Formats: sequence, structure tokens, C-alpha cells
Amino acid sequence: MSARKKVVELKPVISRLASTTEAGMPSDNLPEKHTSEGKQTEELLSTSEQRYKTILESIEEGYFEADLAGNLMFFNDSLCRMMGYGREELTGMNNRQYTSARTAKRMYQAFHEVCCTGRPARISEYEIIRKDGSTCIIEMSTSLMRDSSGEPVGFRGIVRDTTRRKRAEEKLHESEERYRQLVEHAPAGIFEVDYREQKFISVNDVMCEYTGYTREEFLALNPFDILTEESKALFMKRLIKILAGEKVAETVEFTIKGKGGREFWVILNTRFIYEEGTLKGATVVVHDITEHKRAEESVRKSEENYRLLVNNATDGIFIAQNGRIKFPNPRTQEMLGYSDDELAEMHYMDLVHPQDQEIVYRMREERSNSNEPNSIYSLRVINKAGKQLWAQVSSVPILWDDRPATLNFVRDITLQKRAEKELTETIEKLRKVTGATIQAMAQTVEVRDPYTAGHQKRVSNLARAIAIQMGLSPDRAEGIRMAGNIHDIGKISVPAEILSKPGLLSEIEFSLIKTHTEIGYEILKGIEFPWDIAKVVLQHHERMDGSGYPLGLSGDEITREARILAVADVVEAMVSHRPYRPALGLEKAFEEISSKQGLMYDSLVVEACREVLAKGIFKFS
Repeated sequence: MSARKKVVELKPVISRLASTTEAGMPSDNLPEKHTSEGKQTEELLSTSEQRYKTILESIEEGYFEADLAGNLMFFNDSLCRMMGYGREELTGMNNRQYTSARTAKRMYQAFHEVCCTGRPARISEYEIIRKDGSTCIIEMSTSLMRDSSGEPVGFRGIVRDTTRRKRAEEKLHESEERYRQLVEHAPAGIFEVDYREQKFISVNDVMCEYTGYTREEFLALNPFDILTEESKALFMKRLIKILAGEKVAETVEFTIKGKGGREFWVILNTRFIYEEGTLKGATVVVHDITEHKRAEESVRKSEENYRLLVNNATDGIFIAQNGRIKFPNPRTQEMLGYSDDELAEMHYMDLVHPQDQEIVYRMREERSNSNEPNSIYSLRVINKAGKQLWAQVSSVPILWDDRPATLNFVRDITLQKRAEKELTETIEKLRKVTGATIQAMAQTVEVRDPYTAGHQKRVSNLARAIAIQMGLSPDRAEGIRMAGNIHDIGKISVPAEILSKPGLLSEIEFSLIKTHTEIGYEILKGIEFPWDIAKVVLQHHERMDGSGYPLGLSGDEITREARILAVADVVEAMVSHRPYRPALGLEKAFEEISSKQGLMYDSLVVEACREVLAKGIFKFS
């Protein structure tokens, strides 16, 4: 007898045959009639088993038989393919081995219910873990297997792989959810309308916000209820064209009514829906353009105001494109002396003074190479009468008729340029007078002190070189040079015999010498120099640590100019001859300022001084 024993309805026959044989009636001693019946039974069993096997191996569904513990005892090839295991691997496997703990628990509960009630069960959405680690979703129908005595011996069932269907359902659900979310959260109103039934089918929240209706109120409206009288007429014209087969634009502007009769402008983008060749309805996307319409009105008014401003501006305003002047305002025509038509025929570079045309090219190149779109420059222009005018031009790149152009504002600064020229000439005269005055003061000191002749000049030049090395502006460096030229002017009050004494000075004599800073300050403080020369002269013997005189200032209390002059004064004094000693040399001077760098002398000044002397930027003559 075959080991499969799978045809349930034949089991009683097989059992009877087995019991008869076991009772001691050898098959070869059976009567001929019984022998014939046995052969027929075996043939029937073999045929049934073959049919049974063919059916099991031909169906796509998986078939299984498991014992009461859930261990697989028999199954078809479809189940093997579904699970990804070979027949040997799958035989005897328990559901806990190919499911998650949650699914195994659900299977146990299902089998337990079938076992307790005896009723078949159908369970869906079980997740099976395949051999390769991937998962599939199955649907299972299971029933109880009993032996010949009616006792439960296991379970049999049919398994269907519903993974594709489940995934498709999920994708459909996701797609529907995305569509719903898109409609609900779109930044525009959306509604569907059925023209045949004359009713709204759906509406999103934005459309409700636009109109002020709740969703229920909106869906209860007739589509014509939200149109103004003017829009109804426009809609009917469109509808007639559509019904006549004419093509109409999908986008149109309408005015619609909200709750309470509030009217506002919208753009309707309509996608018509046809059924069996006739118009059924439409899906409509709505954008509220009320603010846009208001903005258009504001722009119109703004353009009117702009035109008034441009036409009455005190500056020339025009657009330059392809070398031509376009839309010059009246002030531009007045400055240049040309009419609108004459300017349209001229190249604007013909209006620029030949010597200043390079300015235009340079500014155009700088504007293209920088992030600053606006450029302001001054140049000379020649008007129709041949007169030269100074103009300040502010030029901004724009697009005009989709092509590059510049918007230009031109101011006549001819009078300003003349005033600037006169002011420059006046300042230059004052500088010359100031320089001459300071030089006269310097010579007064040197006449009284022949041993220090040239000292102030050398100090001033060295101080100026140090200032430039430190990055100070040229004007500030010039102020330091001027202060250096007369920094010892206070010595005119010191007796000449003390100034030229060959030996060491007494304490009283030195105290007289020290008064020269304050006396110099008193002499200079009433003179209006372009720089605060009096304060520099007062402080040039102050030291960073507060050990100087006359005020004992320290650190930042001392002006930068005075700190520079202090180092230049010390260095020059040490490299020059004095009545009481010969010159000590540059090396000793370096040693002096370097050893007291940061203490008595400003560190940055000392570094700059060493640079200009070591590199030969400045040389003592």
C-alpha cells in the first residue's frame, strides 16, 4: 500500500483490507472473488492517488498537512516555491520557524479554534518569512484532519500568496491617499461638478475658505449659485461653444460669489469630463486672484504716479539700449538740448566728452564683473550748443523688451564741480601757507640751536615713513610730518647756552629743557591746523609705561601720532652728534628701542621703524 495515504474517502477500505490480512488470511490463499476485489481496490487507490497528486502539483495554491503541533508533514511543490525552501528542508518545520512571533501567535490561535470547534477557518493577511529573508502575504483556509475513529490527528489547508494583491491594494490606497492629500492641501481651490445633475460632487477646504461655506453647505449649492450675473453670462457662452464642438481655453477669469454675497476674482482651470462623447462634468482648479487684480490696479496708479515723477524730476532720467537713448524725460532733453527724436537717432557716446568716454567703458566692465548692479560715476557731456556739463550718472542694469538695457539717472553737477575745484585750490593754498609757517617755525628753533640743526626735519621724515609703513592714510602721515617739523619749537624759551652746553646738564638745566613740550603746546594750540599738531608736540616725550613727561600719560592715553614721533625722535637723536657726545650709531638705536619695546615704546611703531631702516625705505642724510 502506498505511503502517501492521502485520499480520505478510501481510508476505510484500506483499513478493512489491512485488518483482513492481519487476521491470518494470506493473500495467496484468498478466494478468487476476494482476490479480484483486492486488485480492483488497489487499482482504484492507485488511480485516486495519481489524480490526487496531479491536482496538488498542478494548482498554484499551496497545500499542506500538519500535525497537531503545527509541524508540516505533507505539502505540494507550490508551497515549497511559495516558501522558498526545498522539500527536505520544509518537512517537519513548525510555523514558528518561518513566521514572526506575532504571526505565529495568530496561527496558533486559528489552529486552536479549528481544533476546539471542528469548524474550518479562513484567515487572511499572514506574513510568511521566506528562506531568503523576504516576506510574502498569504491567505489560508484550514480544517481539522481526523483518523478512522474520529480523533483529531492534524490540520490540512490551502495557502494562497496574496502578496501582489496586497501590495497593489496598498499602492492603490497610497495613490488614493496621495490624491486626497494633494486635493486637500493644494494651495488652490478644487471642486468637481456634474453639469447634468447641476450639482457639486466634491470640494476641498481651500475652496471652502475662498467662499466662506462649509463643505456641506457648498455641496448643497447649485453650481450657478457661486457665479455672479456677469460670470453666468460668460459661462453660458463658453458652454454653448463647447456643446457646439468648438475648442475653448481651459483657463478663464471669473468673478464668483462667496457666502454673504462677497465677490472676488478667480482664475478657473477647467478639465472637462466627457461620457459617451457628451459633456458630463468637470474638475476645476480655482486660484483667488483678487489681490493680483488689486495689485494690477495699484500698478496702474503707480505707473501714473511714476510718469508724473519722471516728467517732473529735477534729474535727467532715460533708458539706454543698444547705444541709443530711449524715453528721455523733459529734464534730460533740457540738459542736452536735443529733442526726443534727435536723441533717438544719436549714439549716447557722442554726447560724452572724448577724454571721459573711457570712464563709461571702465564702469560698464566693472559692473559686469561685480555683484554690485548699480554704478555711480561722474563725467563731462557736451550738449547741443557745444557747452560742457559735468554730470553725475547713476546707472542700473535692467531688461527692456526682454533685452539688456540700463536705467540712468543724470544730475547736472557743473556748479558743484566748479565749487569743488575752487575749494581744492583754496585748500592747496592753505596747505602751502601752513607748510611755510611750520617751516619758518622750524628754522627759528634751528637758528637758536645750531647743534640740532636738521634734527626736526630728519625726525619728521622718519616719522612719516613709519606712519606709511603702519598703513596710516597719506593725510594722517602728512600731519605727523608737519608735527615732526616743529616738535621742538618750545625750545625757543630755553637759554641758548643750555641748548649748546657741551657737558652733562644739571638737574635744574634738564628741568628747563623738559618744559619745551608744554611751551610748544601753548604756542601751537591757538593755531587752526588741519591736524591736532599741538597735542602731538605736547605728548612726544610721553612713554607707554607712564615714565615720560610732562603729564605721565601711558598706553592708549597717548595719541598714535605722538607714539610714532617718540620713537623717531629717540632714533634720530642716537644716530646724530650732540654737543655732549658723538653719534652712537644705528645699531645702538635699534638696541635701545628693541629692549624697551612694549614697555616705553609702542611695539607696532618699533617694528615699523626697524622695517623702514633695515630695508632702506628711509635713510638718514
